[in-house]
Amino acid sequence: MLIISYSGEKNTKIEYTLDIMFHEFLGLDFKVKTNVGEFFEITRPDSDKKLSLDSSFFSKLKNDWLKSETLPVLPLATWKPSDDYINVNLIESTVPVLYGKPGLKRSNDHLHINVDIFGGVFFMLSRYEELIQKERDNHDRFPAFASIAYKANFLERPIVNEYLEILWACLSLLWPDLIRKKNQSQVFISCDVDQPYDCSIENIPRLIKTCAGDLVKRRSVQEMFKRINRYFFNKIGNYNFDSNYSFDWYMDVCENAGLKVAFYFIPTSKENNNGSYELTETRIIKLLKKIDDRGHEIGVHSSYQTYKDKDKIIKHKLLLDNTLEKAGIKQKIKGNRQHYLRWDTYITPEYLNDAGFEYDTTGGYADSAGFRFGTSKEFSMWGWKIQNKLKIKQRPLIIMECSVISNEYMGLGYTKEAEELMKKLKKISLLNGGNFSLLWHNSHLDKIEDKILFKNIVSV
Repeated sequence: MLIISYSGEKNTKIEYTLDIMFHEFLGLDFKVKTNVGEFFEITRPDSDKKLSLDSSFFSKLKNDWLKSETLPVLPLATWKPSDDYINVNLIESTVPVLYGKPGLKRSNDHLHINVDIFGGVFFMLSRYEELIQKERDNHDRFPAFASIAYKANFLERPIVNEYLEILWACLSLLWPDLIRKKNQSQVFISCDVDQPYDCSIENIPRLIKTCAGDLVKRRSVQEMFKRINRYFFNKIGNYNFDSNYSFDWYMDVCENAGLKVAFYFIPTSKENNNGSYELTETRIIKLLKKIDDRGHEIGVHSSYQTYKDKDKIIKHKLLLDNTLEKAGIKQKIKGNRQHYLRWDTYITPEYLNDAGFEYDTTGGYADSAGFRFGTSKEFSMWGWKIQNKLKIKQRPLIIMECSVISNEYMGLGYTKEAEELMKKLKKISLLNGGNFSLLWHNSHLDKIEDKILFKNIVSV
């Protein structure tokens, strides 16, 4: 049993951070106490040894809560733990120091870490900076380029995981008999079902309009006839000519790699900027049954308008729940991802928690692959409104395919560089018991280059 002490009165932010690090990640028993000291202190009742850590972040919060002065100061200092004889499995030999300063001090049976590990972890997991920084894109999303991780060039490394390994190395030096929880790395493949079918041939008026575009704008009679052919085959339930309907191929590839897929469906597309279907459609019911019959997961892709609307989140989850029940599908809805990755750090997690989701996996940036939360591990989320830990877990999204490929974002296309980046992030994610989460849309498998790249990442 570890005893962890911190300065001042009871602080739910600190205790949330300790719970994630010691209970959820390390699986260690501990008790929390408050003291009048300056630092975090970790002891054991049966030992005179002590580990202390800097606590400058939480000290700053006492007077400057949610002010820009509490953000990490750029450029960040770095620390090379091996210089202090701390040998850990890091992405690079040095780690960025968000708070505190580099280095470690030794004095008999006392180790002191100059880095504010717990402050840095809370900063990343709670997305503290997103409540301060005002930058947003045209979909009201906090962009990667506005983040400290991007500016300090550590977006492509899970700094929380690395801080955890440094903490564990120091604990082990003092108390070699400690045993940490063994986390089995997992690969999570998911698909946001925005357009399960070619929406340009959804009905006769749309077909005519799009065919006119084929003739006038694209000057392709061949494409027009392909589209007409696709319309008639889709009408009789034959989707062999519809590249959006890639579900069978998608599941085949993942099953051959020993993986299951989570398919997230938009419960209703009646409002703008959503999908091209409704759950009540017979073809969607058939697709849901097919996914369930093959043992894959069905979840909610909460619509464009829901990220700030608790009632809609609850209503839309209920729509999919009821659809599955009426279809005789027994699996229960567990997961969610927000459409367009729209997210408000202050309220969205709590709304999803109140809706009864077990996990959310929106946690990545649209404009860049990487580690938005600083970790690839699943963890309980922080609730800013209630100022406490939520029941819902975050399953961080590391890569969305269009973030890497699209010219609108990283713009790497179907290049060797794109494949190498995806494979690198997958390898990094799985280190030290982490997970790898990849989003690939069914409608983004229309090119042979898409399919090759997808198979190369999934199967590696």
